[in-house]
Amino acid sequence: MSLMKRWDEYLGPKDERLEAESARYLRIGYYLLLAGVVLCIYYGVMLEQVSYVTEVPLLTAAGAEVVFPNALLVGALLVACFVPLALQARCGIVSDRARFAQVDSVPWDLVLLTSLACGAVVAVLSVVMRVLAEMQIVGVGSVAWGGDVAIGIVCFGLAFMLAMAFSASLFRDAIKNRRRLEDELDD
Repeated sequence: MSLMKRWDEYLGPKDERLEAESARYLRIGYYLLLAGVVLCIYYGVMLEQVSYVTEVPLLTAAGAEVVFPNALLVGALLVACFVPLALQARCGIVSDRARFAQVDSVPWDLVLLTSLACGAVVAVLSVVMRVLAEMQIVGVGSVAWGGDVAIGIVCFGLAFMLAMAFSASLFRDAIKNRRRLEDELDD
């Protein structure tokens, strides 16, 4: 709990106006995610039902032409994540915390910390999920531990770089948009 307390001290107090506007955009993302997941599950149920009724198994050549619900779920998740981010960036909102809400330059310390955390989470998830999949398919004795760790390292690097680029560009765009809005208000 003290780690969260220190993190809150580092970020500073919340700006209530930005918090309310950010919550509105996050609510839009939540509704998009909810609708997307429900539609994907419903499509998956219908897909299995048609497969069962027609006695055409999905995991054959006949099923190769089918759009599987997992692909649609990934699409729904991406839309639900990036729409609120785009709306926030368009309005110049990067954070609802006072320390980063009105910055004049990219706060590289925060960008680095969040990118490291993002990379670490993706790396650990990649290794753990890969090991679990291998244990189920080939057994514990045939798990390629070194290869799985190598995949985790590659995933860490990719996630870290993408998070750095995305976070920095999000801050730059927000700063640029905020300055544009301030200039319009001054005129």
